[in-house]
Amino acid sequence: MNPLKASFNPWPLQPPGSSLVVTILFTLVLGEACSSQSGAQPKTSSHPVEQELQMAQTKSLYVIVDTDKNIVLLKARGIPLRTFPLTGAEWIGDPLSHSTVLHLKTKDPSVSPLPISPPSDSSPDSPPVDPITPLTVNNMPNRYELAFQESVTILVQPSHLPSFWANMGHQIAGWGRRVTARIGTWGGSHQYLVLSLDPVEAQALYWAAIPPMTCLVIPGNPTAP
Repeated sequence: MNPLKASFNPWPLQPPGSSLVVTILFTLVLGEACSSQSGAQPKTSSHPVEQELQMAQTKSLYVIVDTDKNIVLLKARGIPLRTFPLTGAEWIGDPLSHSTVLHLKTKDPSVSPLPISPPSDSSPDSPPVDPITPLTVNNMPNRYELAFQESVTILVQPSHLPSFWANMGHQIAGWGRRVTARIGTWGGSHQYLVLSLDPVEAQALYWAAIPPMTCLVIPGNPTAP
């Protein structure tokens, strides 16, 4: 046998460490490709802290309803502006299973300031026109509905009213709303959350709730109706 042919090797020897370099480069290329794909489709988190961080990145006001701590927070940029203590939180139908960001669609009844027209040039003989009194928080309702795009409605009601007859009417109205909400959950996925507040706090929350603001609902231990 020819010693030259016996020593011929079609695959020349690689310098020491070259295979390791190739493996590292191949791993880096695959890592960049995977990271680019994951960056194109970020995963959404259901953790309330991460959800609020996303809401705080905007300049808009937002509301956090924490039924576990029995508070409603009005915030902007992560800074609390006002706290609304809850005297009760009750789910009608199936409660939310995890914290959810909702988008306010409408509120009923809808109370808005009256349009103020500019003063007209009237003759001196004409009687003066009474100026329009602007609305204040005291003009806001303390019983209303906040409807959200995600098939969730928050029913806000006063926890108590000053007189006996007002409290009786409050109980009857609350019972009627619960019956209507219970019927609305039949055969559908609509969910209702009843929040009880002090009447003044309920009026202030109505004043602050302006569509299409976002609302983070953190469900705690729901109480059956």
